[in-house]
Parts: sequence; structure tokens; C-alpha cells
Amino acid sequence: MESPKPIPEAISHRQLAQLLRTAATEAARAEVIDGHEPGVDHSSEAEALLQAYGQLSVRLLKAFEGSGEVMAQGRTPRQLMAMGALRAHAQMALQALAASRA
Repeated sequence: MESPKPIPEAISHRQLAQLLRTAATEAARAEVIDGHEPGVDHSSEAEALLQAYGQLSVRLLKAFEGSGEVMAQGRTPRQLMAMGALRAHAQMALQALAASRA
């Protein structure tokens, strides 16, 4: 492994411009390596994920409604509050999803 280069006391505009060009090229290469090729539209994948998230949220809310006291058994007050927050966030997420499609 290479040792890090020391930070220079001063840098010229030309050197800075060269560093920026190199950094942009390296960042683009890193995106391709990570599987996120620049310029490729991933909107259909994102839409499918949003659809799946919406369906799962609906199922989760139905499970909360149908369980009643069963979900509360054996849970601490803190856990019950956390589950209530989860339920509220799932409801808000569904509202946000519906608003994003309107």
C-alpha cells in the first residue's frame, strides 16, 4: 500500500485543475465498478421497488390492525411505542407514495 502524499503548502491553478479532472475520471470509474453506470436510467427499477415497498407497507399495517392485543403481549412499553412509531411511519410513507404518483 502506498503511503499518502504530503499536503503541499501551495498549489497552482493549473495543478488544481488537473487534480479536479483526475478526480472526476476516478469517480466515474468507481460508479461503473459499483454497478451504477453513469447515464443509465434506473427509474424502472426504482419504480418497482416503490411498488413493492407500498405493498409491503399495506401488509404490515393490516397485520398491526388484525393483531390487537397479541402484538402487545410480552413487550415493554418502550417496544410498544417503537411499534406505534413504525405504524405511523408506514402510514405516512403510503401517503407520500400516493402523493408522489398524483
